[in-house]
This record gives sequence, structure tokens and C-alpha cells, in this order.
Amino acid sequence: MKPSIKKAAGLALATAVLTTGLVPTASAQSASFTDVPKTNVHYDNIYNLANRDIISGYPDGTYQPAKNLTRAEAAVLLVKALGLKTEDHRRSFFPDVKQDSWYMDDINALVQNEIISGYENGNFGPNDNLTRAQMATILANAYELYAASEIDIPFTDVQAGAWYDEAVQGLYRFDVTAGASATKFAPKALVRRDEMASFVVNAEKVFEEEKAEEWMATRVSEYNNTNPGDVYTATVDTDQNLIHVTIAPTDRNLESSDMYEVFYTLLPIEQTEEVYVKGQTVNVAELTRGDGSFFYILDQLGAEFEADANELSGKYITLVFKGAYGEEFEYTVTFINETP
Repeated sequence: MKPSIKKAAGLALATAVLTTGLVPTASAQSASFTDVPKTNVHYDNIYNLANRDIISGYPDGTYQPAKNLTRAEAAVLLVKALGLKTEDHRRSFFPDVKQDSWYMDDINALVQNEIISGYENGNFGPNDNLTRAQMATILANAYELYAASEIDIPFTDVQAGAWYDEAVQGLYRFDVTAGASATKFAPKALVRRDEMASFVVNAEKVFEEEKAEEWMATRVSEYNNTNPGDVYTATVDTDQNLIHVTIAPTDRNLESSDMYEVFYTLLPIEQTEEVYVKGQTVNVAELTRGDGSFFYILDQLGAEFEADANELSGKYITLVFKGAYGEEFEYTVTFINETP
């Protein structure tokens, strides 16, 4: 999976409960579990989610932190943490997920958002305990936690090319997990309820800008490889959040020079829910190419569509992105003519 900015639509944090078919015992502002002492390393993260009504305990006042999490429970937790909308479906995507089950709509929502999938035999296994390999995959999909290029991980039990390899690399790259030990990830081990709270909170804490910096260099490389010897060549400075575009001597105009690829390949505007030209209020992501987003950007650059491509030299534009959880970051694209 190629890294990208995840669409922010519907991803505002919502209030909900990780249910096991039981009635929650505490309100959002008074979560208290008799079996979660402050000495539990997951204490803060458990209460982080509990006080947002994303997880809950049992009627007897316990949380049962050491209990293994099922795949159905994990699905409900993620839907609530991500704030995904669920719909009343007439049927399940899986033969072993009953239509009247309390988790069917949540599982369907994750499938529709390409976050989770079933087994090769077509089943989902809702009552199966969640493994760490499965956890890594669904979190990487849900929060776009993929490294832009292969990285070295210290886990000797993660086979290169395994179906969960890239996901584990992503979680390690973004400090969501350091592994079960210094050298083991334990992909087949089961995920406990307290552990899952930390995995989710750690995934939420990864800023969109950090992910953007990871994929920006890759996008620049892909752009240059796709357009060898073309009008534009790009370089990136992730420390300054700067994309520098060099314009080769040409008699082509902006209309025929594919300049829009500079913005739609290097800066995936259409994959982001909110992006603005700095100082302006128009959400460029809501404008398709045909509806004028490219023309709008050119207007902000002070350029005409029919203008010579070299006339962009000396111009720059800063785009402000809004991430899935409210944070903002920006990238500036600058243009300069190639020195003869």
C-alpha cells in the first residue's frame, strides 16, 4: 500500500463504547475500573479511551485488562475511535457474521473503508481472538501508518514479505509499538484489552505531518521517474516543508506542460479532506480538476493557463493541510527556471 494522507471525512473522534454485549458501567466523565491500578503501564491510555466513551468495562466495575480482545470487539473499537459512520445493512459481508449481531455494521464499515478483511475461506471470525499481526494490519490501514520505503526492524520473528510485514514496519517506524521484546514482535500472540488501548492511542498520536514527511520524498521520486526529461523536476526538503520545482527551458504553456501533476502527484490534494491556499478560505480539496481547483491554484499563483511555463519562475504557493484530528501543516511549492 502506498502511503498517503488519509481522508479526514468522518474521522473526528466520536463518543461510543467498545461493547461485549454488556451495559457500560461508567459515564464518559467518571470512568473507574477496580482492576486497573495506576501501576498498569496502560493505565493512562485505558482511561483516555474510557473517558471518551470509546471503551467500557463490565457491570461488576472491572475492565478485565488481561482478557484477550476478539476481532469483533476490535472492529467496534476502531469504528468508534475513528468516528466512522455505520449504516444499517441488509446483509453481512461474511457468512459467519449474523445480520442481527451487535458488530455487523461496524465490521461492514471497516471493510468498506478497506481497513479490515476476512480469512481466505471467506469468513471473518468475529469471535476469534485478535492476533498482534492482525492488530498491526488493521491499525496501519486505519491510521495510514505505512513507511514510505522498507526499513530495518529488529524483530527476528517477522519474516520479510509476510502479509503483515509492511504493517509492522509502519507501527515500528511511527513508534506505535516497540515489539513484545527488543527482538520479537510475536505476530501470533494475542492482544489483550489493555494493550489494545495503548496501540490505538499511540496510533492517534502520530501527526499527519509526520506521515506526510514519510511519503513526500517517495512521491517526489515517483514523480521524477514518471516524467523523465519533462518540463518539471522536483526536489523536496522535509525539514523546511518545501518542494522546489525546476522548470526546463521550454516553449510549452501551462496547459500543455502537465503542470497540474505538480500539485496532484506531489501534493495529493484530492486525497485530503481539507487543504487551503495559505491566507485563503476556499477548500481546494472540494474542487475537482474539472471544477476549477487547478485554475484556482493558478489564479493564486498569478498565472494564466495559456502562459509560457517558464513564466512561473520566481513564484511560490503555500498549501495548508488539515489532518484527520485537527492538526494543521503546510507545504510550499516554489518554481525557478533551470540555469542554462
